[in-house]
Amino acid sequence: MNRLITTIAFLALSSVSAQAIELPTLPSFGNLGVKAGFTAQIGSMEASGKEANSDGATATRTSNVREALFGTGGYFIEKDLAFLPSKLGEIGSRIHIGYDNIVHDLDLGTVNNHREISDGAAAGVIDLAAANHSLNAKIDGFETVYATINITDWLYVKGGAVTVDVVTDYKGSATSTYAKKHELDGTVFGFGLSRSTDNGWFTRLEYNEYDIDGKSVVNSGTDSKFTATLNDVSGSTGRISIGKAF
Repeated sequence: MNRLITTIAFLALSSVSAQAIELPTLPSFGNLGVKAGFTAQIGSMEASGKEANSDGATATRTSNVREALFGTGGYFIEKDLAFLPSKLGEIGSRIHIGYDNIVHDLDLGTVNNHREISDGAAAGVIDLAAANHSLNAKIDGFETVYATINITDWLYVKGGAVTVDVVTDYKGSATSTYAKKHELDGTVFGFGLSRSTDNGWFTRLEYNEYDIDGKSVVNSGTDSKFTATLNDVSGSTGRISIGKAF
């Protein structure tokens, strides 16, 4: 359902054109082959997680797959490969290498559970009383290094590597401790439509598919037999961008 919403949003954004926006004329720096601008995207991601006990006595608990809508704002900068010699430069003029990132934190929310007993602890050594546990997570970095290839003057394809920085805040029993900062790696592939004006301004509409690797974190507290795992994250986004070519 959320993927359908993303597709509908992408089609709705396609009604926006560069010619429909009143844009200022900036000083010319010659043809540097550089593009920069700002971008906004909406989309959905889905994932599941689990907590396992290495003692084998406690069953692994795996969450249902959860899907959520999100929105981000960010910036990007690109450079074409037209500086390459001879025929390579002709091909390189249709290829851009770029970098983008978000300009704000993205709060992923908080999940709660109630642990009846600290199964990973040694009896008689620590407090085995039941405890409420909560975990808040936010993304403070969503970096993408990518390449685009122009198929035509208005259609391009895109592929790249994604690095997501996640900060977690765990609250619960004093016997459980998990790392706070995590880095997830993944890939992105998509396609887009671009329209330019005579003074170098352009607008873009993109559809992207993300596949981000999961991660396992071992409890470093007294409950060291526990391992929390985030399974692979996947999703799709629709993105609109506005920028200037220099």
